[in-house]
Amino acid sequence: MEKIYTPQEVADRLQIKKATVYELIKRGELKATKIGRQIRVSQEQLDVYLKGSTGQDISTTVEESLPPVTDIPRFTAVSGGQQTDYLLNTSGLIISSQESRVVELLRSHLSKNQGNLPILHSYMNDYNSLYSLYYEKTHLALTCFFSQEKEETGKQIKNLMPGKEIAVLSVCRLSWGFYVKKGNPLKFRSIHDLIRPEIRFLNRELGSGLRMCLDSSLLEEKIKRTAIRGYENDCLSHMSAANAVASGAADISIGDISLLASYPQLESIPFAHAYLNFVFLKSDLEHPAFQSIYHGVNSEEFKSGLLHFEGYDIKSTGNLSI
Repeated sequence: MEKIYTPQEVADRLQIKKATVYELIKRGELKATKIGRQIRVSQEQLDVYLKGSTGQDISTTVEESLPPVTDIPRFTAVSGGQQTDYLLNTSGLIISSQESRVVELLRSHLSKNQGNLPILHSYMNDYNSLYSLYYEKTHLALTCFFSQEKEETGKQIKNLMPGKEIAVLSVCRLSWGFYVKKGNPLKFRSIHDLIRPEIRFLNRELGSGLRMCLDSSLLEEKIKRTAIRGYENDCLSHMSAANAVASGAADISIGDISLLASYPQLESIPFAHAYLNFVFLKSDLEHPAFQSIYHGVNSEEFKSGLLHFEGYDIKSTGNLSI
């Protein structure tokens, strides 16, 4: 009988992180089979991946100098029914977001000052985070959208939450950029260079604020998506994007420039500024748990923590818009 592996067993055999296995499956590089709610990889599927498209063993190409991809989902998104049950039966909070580091920073602060307030992080892109909040499957959404001005971001969020009265708590302004190899060997300058045939691009997930901004910019500049090599390939996180460029799996990707502190082999080409905000229902504003979030974001400890991330501007941190 053919050997069947779990994602963890595949990770152990390849000496990589389990999260990296999920990323390989997501990108279609490693074939897998879903059995009920479980993912399994057969020996044949693993052999095909190891041989690669060139027929050579690629199991030794992992660059150990690269940081492990740790900011793709740490938490498995539970079903809507389970989330609803959690909402009804716990004093804790569910935060949906792709921004793991900021969630962890807030969690760390609250654990020291509000020890009885558990936080569950449900990893979702920006669009799905607001969608879950709209259907009240989550308590807060931490979203990141492009805008020239903070007020414009609030309008974007409200347009995605029709008929809902919401409160928007500003976290920070940050910078997005195109990830390139150190020294920019391909002389990448702007979004227009994405159509150069020699450039392999790794996109971001549909529903992420970054993807929305990129697609809007392509439309505005009348750049055809079909002309971009790799446009249809996407990844789930800033770290996955940086890791792909650093490892040579892609030439260009896009993400939060602060991630490059962990990647000395990369630099960034400016793309856009974005605003990171907590979004929740206005009716919850006076609840003690949400007051804890408000005071946590306004604390000097939290603000100082944000300044460790390159490009994070905290001038508007803690401002509340209703």
